Amino acid sequence: MTAASPEQTTRAISSYRGALRAWSRHPSPRLIGLFVLLAAALRSSLGPWQWWDLGMVLAGVALWPFLEWFLHKYVLHIRPRPLFGRTVDPEFARRHRAHHREPWRPELILLPPYVHLTLGPAFFAAAWWLMPDRALALSALVGYGLAALNYEWTHFMVHTRIQPGNRYYQSLFRAHRMHHFRNENYWYGFTLTSVDRWLGTGPDPDATPRSPHCRDLGVDT
Repeated sequence: MTAASPEQTTRAISSYRGALRAWSRHPSPRLIGLFVLLAAALRSSLGPWQWWDLGMVLAGVALWPFLEWFLHKYVLHIRPRPLFGRTVDPEFARRHRAHHREPWRPELILLPPYVHLTLGPAFFAAAWWLMPDRALALSALVGYGLAALNYEWTHFMVHTRIQPGNRYYQSLFRAHRMHHFRNENYWYGFTLTSVDRWLGTGPDPDATPRSPHCRDLGVDT
């Protein structure tokens, strides 16, 4: 079997500089960065930034950890289901199972471009047409985009050989690797481990049994 090249695995990455270089080559961070810049530019076109804008940016950041937990637990981990004589198995669920099988493949760690190209315009449309105050809605989108960028960076780093030196990253690394290699039914958060504790999915690792389905998520595919 031919060994994987550095571009095909994150196992060889052991420094922040190497992680940043590899991470930035993928389209997802660039698309999220474009989303943030566009949201900030649109907000600026509506007038000077106010203190309320900072509050909305922080609100967008605060929303993200709960959304990522919900999507991870209830969307990415759904199993194939029969419906009208057919098996429904969405691409995003298949992709996430592939990520669990091969947690070091970079293209399975980061969000695929179609997520940004579909949800990005939808978020802008909702902010522009549905919110009573468009300026504050766009400020919230700036915060949401910054949180999404942090998620992509953090998730990518967890799947490298980096040994983090601060407590924030240490807790994230430990929790996410427990999800991948101890029990897939817990530790759904990516950027804030407190969310798992608050929502009942952050148990004591030493008291949590090992699962035989961390790699296949209980689906024989």
